[in-house]
Amino acid sequence: MAPEPRRRPPRPRHPVGAGLRPVLALLVAALVLLAVPAAAAPGKAVFAPLRQRLIRDGYPPAFVHSLFERPEVRFDPRVMPRKLTHDESRIDYARFLRPERLARAHAFLDRNRDLLVSIEARFLVPKEIKVAILLVETDLGRYLGAGRAFNILASMAAAGDLERVRPWIPGRLLRPETVEKTRRLLRKKARWAYEELKALIEYAARNGQDLLSIRGSIFGAIGLCQFMPTNALRFGVDEDGDGRVDLFEKPDALASMANYLRCHGWEPEMDREKQEAVILSYNPSRPYARTVLAVAERLQDMETRVR
Repeated sequence: MAPEPRRRPPRPRHPVGAGLRPVLALLVAALVLLAVPAAAAPGKAVFAPLRQRLIRDGYPPAFVHSLFERPEVRFDPRVMPRKLTHDESRIDYARFLRPERLARAHAFLDRNRDLLVSIEARFLVPKEIKVAILLVETDLGRYLGAGRAFNILASMAAAGDLERVRPWIPGRLLRPETVEKTRRLLRKKARWAYEELKALIEYAARNGQDLLSIRGSIFGAIGLCQFMPTNALRFGVDEDGDGRVDLFEKPDALASMANYLRCHGWEPEMDREKQEAVILSYNPSRPYARTVLAVAERLQDMETRVR
């Protein structure tokens, strides 16, 4: 049941790109963290156009070059083909409804009840919905991605040219009747990744984080709530009041998730169809949205039984 009083949530902060100039000073300061090796790592030549594009967009040349010369930076030609061929229907969503998963989700809810109730009071998003999303996204924080978000997004941003990733593209996408569509899709996805890469740079600078320490999913989503960096800037909430939006910490991640849902239309007493529509804005997969709602319903039943 939604608590009272019903207050409007905070308006989304930090529109993407609006804060670039103040962030440039932070980027310059961050140069002290960037160790420049004697020689570039293999495969880094592919990033040359990306470097120049960032510089043209106003990033300090010293920052850009030092960043890309760090030994951790790698081009992965497999990322973009994986993005093109990702098939949501192959995900086993039924596993999130297994008794052991639901038991762990309810234990998480119980351990973090005060925090979840406090966030629910501000954003009017039920605690069970937030825990359900967290379960499906990262298995309650157990899996946050194995790669560096920077490398993942930079690899996609640099893969707008088909020839750079052709060996990893499935043959069905390279047939005469499909190859031009594949080229267009590559360019579109590369533009998207470039905007996310810039947002990631801004997110790290604002929060005083080493850019290359941020872990990401296979497509660059970050944190417990698995936000893309643009959403981290738009909807991130500093719930614990430490002056940073750290999506790898529960208070900020859960509040940011609730802020996102509220800003996308979540209201108390919505019917299931409208709830599903809001969750589809979080992940445009109907099996995903229906699984989140099913998990939340199970958690509500468990809450009723323990009262």
